[in-house]
Amino acid sequence: MEYRQYQPPRVLERYVRYFWSFDSFQNPNATLQIKSFADKYPRLIFQNLDGFEALTNLSGDKLPACYLSGIDTKHTEAIINGNFSHFGVSFYPHGLAAFFGESPVALINQMPDIRLICPAEIQSQLQRATNHHARVSLISKFLYERLRAMRQDQLINKIVHHHGLDRDISLDELGRHYRISTRSLQRRFKAVVGISHKKYQRILRFEESLKQLANASFADLGVVAYDLKFTDQSHFIKDFSAFSGMSPYAFAKRKSVGSESSSFIYTKDA
Repeated sequence: MEYRQYQPPRVLERYVRYFWSFDSFQNPNATLQIKSFADKYPRLIFQNLDGFEALTNLSGDKLPACYLSGIDTKHTEAIINGNFSHFGVSFYPHGLAAFFGESPVALINQMPDIRLICPAEIQSQLQRATNHHARVSLISKFLYERLRAMRQDQLINKIVHHHGLDRDISLDELGRHYRISTRSLQRRFKAVVGISHKKYQRILRFEESLKQLANASFADLGVVAYDLKFTDQSHFIKDFSAFSGMSPYAFAKRKSVGSESSSFIYTKDA
């Protein structure tokens, strides 16, 4: 498998974290599980279906060739049989509102076909592209044109970039800092990001636990829980399981063969 990241042009970097590609040319008979956990970063995902297999959900339905994935607040699972070639955009939490003008609230835990969101022929253009570098150029132009047509909430933009990784700062503190009422800030944050600031911080803490558990043992779970300021280990396990569908110990024990953000790829028999 080959996973790569590509930097966005400067004009997009306030809303786009990076572009990425993920390709597998190893075993056409392999069956892989993609477990996606809670994730504060929405995405656009393109599946190259020219000689490659499509992702399917657990009901056996194929996912669209090109789709948006809103912020995830719960875990999902998909299956892929054979080789694949994917290209994607990892947005900052306020990215979907910036480019598509859709209510991010309506896209929480959803994966709509891109053709339902905008009329542009971006899917066919990405399919015709001969390589991922060409897709970077195409998607950059597409997003820039959409960004110019949308109004942006600069306050939420500042909060995401200046305080977006702060697990402890409260809405009251942010409101005082930016001289806005807590209630107004709460409404604006949810309207632009899609989830409440409280849930955003819960996901932020969960994502930090994923990083720490990557090199942890069962004996370290209490240390991780303490470091992330859970009241006790049982609350940590409950919160982690709600966002991932597995216990912290099971996640630490099971080794993935690849990952992108909070999505992890496992062999079917692992």
